[in-house]
Amino acid sequence: MAQDTILHENSVVRLVQTQHTEENAVLYNEIKGECAKGARVELIQVFLGKGDVYSDSRFELSGEKSSLKADIGYIGQHEQKIDINVVANHTGRETESEINAGGALKDASKKIFRGTIDFKRGAVNAVGNEQETVLMLGDDVQNKTIPLILCAEENVVGNHGATIGELDDDTLFYFESRGIDREHAENIMARASIDRLSRMTEDEETQNIISDGLKEVLGYDE
Repeated sequence: MAQDTILHENSVVRLVQTQHTEENAVLYNEIKGECAKGARVELIQVFLGKGDVYSDSRFELSGEKSSLKADIGYIGQHEQKIDINVVANHTGRETESEINAGGALKDASKKIFRGTIDFKRGAVNAVGNEQETVLMLGDDVQNKTIPLILCAEENVVGNHGATIGELDDDTLFYFESRGIDREHAENIMARASIDRLSRMTEDEETQNIISDGLKEVLGYDE
């Protein structure tokens, strides 16, 4: 699946993608966009299927004050492979990008997330931020988080960070003190980041699709 979009001056495009492939299926997802002056892309992606995912999103922020906001959520399970790549190329003045990713890995799933913010020459006063939060829920899961900021222009601001880990003892004790076992606690935490994206879609039909996917992946109805 491939989408290529050119955003004209001061236009706004909001793209919401939900993925729910069957086991042993492979999804290739490609998005390309170019933003003119004042244009904005808002991208929401939710990956909940059982099949392998290869997702590549690239945006050219060429117009002055153009912007990108990307929010991505996933839950990996079984031996699933998830490979996500997001690139924001800043060439225009005062451009902005924000890339947020978060999810959970179960069983023996594998995930790679690459987030690249590239400040090209001429991107004066551009700002870029990226952040990923990963919850590790299996002894055999594999995670690679690869944030990258490239800079050919001096007067820019770029930030990146990642939070990766398991449920700590204090969090587990909190749940257990309220009668919630470890498995249920892990499901609640795994669901949290996806629920946030679901609310962001502001679309009831999409929210129902995401909710049904969560029930299947996590094996319970909340």
